[in-house]
Amino acid sequence: MDIANSDNIIQPSTSCHCYRISGLTDTILDLTEVANLKDRYVLGEQLGWGQFGIIRACSDKLSGEVLACKSIAKDRLATLNDVRSVKLEIEIMSRLSGHPNVVSLKAVYEEEDQVHLLMELCAGGELFHRLEKHGRFSEQNARVIFRHLMQVVQYCHDNGIVHRDLKPENILLATKSLSSPIKLADFGLATYIKPGHSLHGTVGSPFYIAPEVLAGGYNQAADVWSAGVILYILLSGMPPFWGKEQIKDF
Repeated sequence: MDIANSDNIIQPSTSCHCYRISGLTDTILDLTEVANLKDRYVLGEQLGWGQFGIIRACSDKLSGEVLACKSIAKDRLATLNDVRSVKLEIEIMSRLSGHPNVVSLKAVYEEEDQVHLLMELCAGGELFHRLEKHGRFSEQNARVIFRHLMQVVQYCHDNGIVHRDLKPENILLATKSLSSPIKLADFGLATYIKPGHSLHGTVGSPFYIAPEVLAGGYNQAADVWSAGVILYILLSGMPPFWGKEQIKDF
């Protein structure tokens, strides 16, 4: 996996509310502010899982707001690239938070064994599950979703960020309504790209990955290809490409 190679962009953004527990010496995020996650939040049921950990519901003791907590097990960060990837995910989410179609990062807590990312909870779940339930979308509904998707993709690109893993599983629905706004999520494979530069290395998910990624050199346009595949699936209920074998997850 490609990681942006400038060390000064893998530190958490100063705009993020980032904390470490008191007495933590083996830190990976180099945080200075001290706070305890459980003093502020109550962790609830498991909502899903990812490459490095699980996602649970959690509630804010002060406001009552229900959030999603992505807990990353530090012992699963086997390489320096894994650690840099987590730092970069936090930095990118901090930078993009505030856009209406991006899942907002509320806070980060580092403990002895885990890093917790506190994010807004999207009640409508994954677009993928909505597709599973309804099969396909009308042209009108697909148009609205795709317009919002391209707006947030353009916002990422305008900020020098390429997502690299656009797929219905990473597009969340803010509400359970059929006309729910979408929220782009999971920036674990996202990275920075400089104008006129290319990225290298195979990154992405089967069915959605652009040909130039497999060829060995690509740029922001790879996200546009993935978005086009999503639009095809929204309208038809099936992927545009088939094969006897799937590419393994990268």
